[in-house]
Amino acid sequence: MDNNPTEEIKKRLDIVDLLGEYIKLKQAGSNFKALCPFHNEKTPSFMISPEKQIWHCFGCSKGGDQFTFIQEMEGVEFPEALRILARRAGVQLTYHNPEFHNQKTRLLDLLRTISEYWHQILLKDDSAENIRKYLSDRKINSQTIEDFNFGYAKDSWDDAIKYLQAKDFSLKEINDAGISVAGDRGKPYDRFRGRLIFPIRDVHGNVVGFTARKMQEEDKGGKYINSPQTAVYNKSSILYNLDLAKQEIKRLGYAILVEGNMDAVASYQAGTKNVIAVSGTALTLDQIDILKRYTINVMIAFDADVAGTNANLRGIDLAWQAGFNVKVIHLPVGMDPDDIIKESPEKWQELVREARNFMDYIFEVTFADLDIARVDHKKLAAKKILPLIAKLGDEVEKFHYVKKLATILSIAEEILLNTLKGLKHKIKEPEKVKKEQVEPINQEKATAEQLLSLLLKFPEQMKLLVQHLKPEEISYQPAANLYKELIIYYNKDQKITEEGLVSNFNKEQADYLNQLSLYVDKSFFEEKPDLINYEISQLINRLKGFYIKKRLQKIGQELEQAEKEDNKQKVEQLGEEFTKLTRQLNQI
Repeated sequence: MDNNPTEEIKKRLDIVDLLGEYIKLKQAGSNFKALCPFHNEKTPSFMISPEKQIWHCFGCSKGGDQFTFIQEMEGVEFPEALRILARRAGVQLTYHNPEFHNQKTRLLDLLRTISEYWHQILLKDDSAENIRKYLSDRKINSQTIEDFNFGYAKDSWDDAIKYLQAKDFSLKEINDAGISVAGDRGKPYDRFRGRLIFPIRDVHGNVVGFTARKMQEEDKGGKYINSPQTAVYNKSSILYNLDLAKQEIKRLGYAILVEGNMDAVASYQAGTKNVIAVSGTALTLDQIDILKRYTINVMIAFDADVAGTNANLRGIDLAWQAGFNVKVIHLPVGMDPDDIIKESPEKWQELVREARNFMDYIFEVTFADLDIARVDHKKLAAKKILPLIAKLGDEVEKFHYVKKLATILSIAEEILLNTLKGLKHKIKEPEKVKKEQVEPINQEKATAEQLLSLLLKFPEQMKLLVQHLKPEEISYQPAANLYKELIIYYNKDQKITEEGLVSNFNKEQADYLNQLSLYVDKSFFEEKPDLINYEISQLINRLKGFYIKKRLQKIGQELEQAEKEDNKQKVEQLGEEFTKLTRQLNQI
């Protein structure tokens, strides 16, 4: 492998394609812009340069390349970002350099190793013959077994431990990965024994844990055993099968959410590939944030009873608040997607096509057992439905369903709306990990950086700048320092090129220049050349205005002090300067 895999990965992975999988990009001339995913903002200040293969946010000042974006977005360190991007780029990693490895990547290697071992046992070992028959009886074909990398853990107390030790993994690493359990006397034994193994993969396809299904009656454990939480596995942030389903979800524009792993497997095999599973839990904020990268439309396959609906309401609340559109796939009584698909894949696809808006579904199941001629039933219906309407994220939707409920119950809308107002105060907002809050963009900083970026795009304007703007009139110090360096550089040979600046400046200054190059779209001004001088003049005047206002504020403080000290000479001097600066400010 190349001694520098990062450069090879960068060559193969276009930064626009990569970031476009996470955030919505909009072309801005030769660059792209977006709302920053790392802080709250309403106006896009996040810029991406296809030419330089870099990104920078002028709101929160974060920036970098493909690796720094993955580190920030996924909350991982460099070795994990390297693995994620190497997989995407098809670059084979060999870990000669310690900086390419850390504890998490060791655990991921261990989990991949044991997953492959169990898979080979399932395919070839005599001990797995009954497991292969079970899968055949369940109509799971060989391609699906390969796609999902199903495996079989032998009915042994230490088979997995011995295999991993032979592969140079320590007992601590085996335990940390959740593969072993400490016995009463401290001796470790295999967590999964005599069970069908479902590898659990993250969105990037890394094996992070396992679900193991009981295959023997004498097994006293639960029907399913799951990996414990580890450094690489957090159940609340995993959506089963998202690694295989994400492209189809993007293509079709919606995801189908089911409860169990086998439901997702059966649906995927039947050709409905945009399916993911939450493994028996309601949707979490972490899962919603990940899913939102690919779609805001989700269909949820519920049990037919109201209890099944209520069990999932928590996740639906969160999805609504995140701006999701939620529909319901109504399942026949006593059947899950796997049952339906075994009987008829076409029936499952028909149910998907007939999915209904969630609130319409709630109305249907609520009124199915009520007699709206009875006042007590009217009260019961309002009691069940109004709290759900109150949780809708969109005001138009809220009003629509209040009107619908009022019509069905023959009640004035105002009565329901008043009740709704009372409910809003009772709703407890979910605990969210808030995006980083940043101060409003510093206008002096933004103006100075915009001016310098125009200068980089149109270096012939340097003469105009030097004549009309002094470095001290730029209050944002990094920009002022760079401007000083540009003046020195300009005075040497009267010629400025971006390439020349980058090669002559130190790394910190060169990085700052690269960031500034994202600020202005050159093509816009090339199409309207008369705007360049006007824009530069406006930016110079704005900076001078900031400078004069600060100076006037300081003079005001000095005048107050001079008057207290009865220093008439200083009062007169400061007064003259105040008048002069005020005149200049009025002329700008």
